[in-house]
Amino acid sequence: MNQKKIRAACICGICAAAAAAYLTFENTALTVTDYEFASPKISAELDGFKICHLSDIHVKSAPRGYSSLIKKVAAISPDIIAITGDLIDSENTDLATAEALVSRLCDIAPVYFVTGNHEERLSPEEYISAISTISSAGAKILNGEGVSVEKNGAVVNVVGLSDAPEFYPSRVEGLFSDSEFNLLLSHRPQFAEAYANAGADLTLCGHAHGGQMRVPFVGGLIAPDQYFFPEFFEGLHPYGERATVISRGIGNSLIPFRINNRPEVVAVTLRAE
Repeated sequence: MNQKKIRAACICGICAAAAAAYLTFENTALTVTDYEFASPKISAELDGFKICHLSDIHVKSAPRGYSSLIKKVAAISPDIIAITGDLIDSENTDLATAEALVSRLCDIAPVYFVTGNHEERLSPEEYISAISTISSAGAKILNGEGVSVEKNGAVVNVVGLSDAPEFYPSRVEGLFSDSEFNLLLSHRPQFAEAYANAGADLTLCGHAHGGQMRVPFVGGLIAPDQYFFPEFFEGLHPYGERATVISRGIGNSLIPFRINNRPEVVAVTLRAE
């Protein structure tokens, strides 16, 4: 082999190694994104209330048991942890790892869970097994219901919806409070404005995986239900005094990699207005 071919092979090898290192970093290097949300419905007693939002974990066997995720969640010191669906992956379900992860999260703070499309597409037997596993690990599963979370004598009304391809205001009828702060957990982000119009003061969603590949100055490339160049793929979307926060998620599913789109843990701090 002549020198030119050797040089070309070396360059190709270096480029391949660099690409592999970049993809590994982009898909495993968890980041924490912090938001603050103020509302006239947040009392002084709730000022500083912290929510850790996790979504689209798509649990698969993890040799280190998601230790990095656990450390980052613990460092937030949340009052509650919200998991907005796709904890498991319907094509590669690992309930033992999911149970262990939820159990460790419950040691940090109360965990509230709503299903995503991956839980909902399981067979009836698999669905019952998954829900039972998540519940037995300590998570409170919300399916069209609300629970009161108290701090310093004040209450956050946490409402959760199981995943569905459409959102109708009737699904939350009677679940929101006129006086208490309403936190809605729902998997799909494309209904962000409808959630706010229905009465959710703050909604947490996932599903879009951050657009999978984020194009500089453009945004996410593709997301379930929204297809190419989705509007709702990450971040804070305000609607007057209400808002929706969309997580980029943690795991991958159909598309097995991310580009310019690191997995994230979301931390939201409530502030009195």
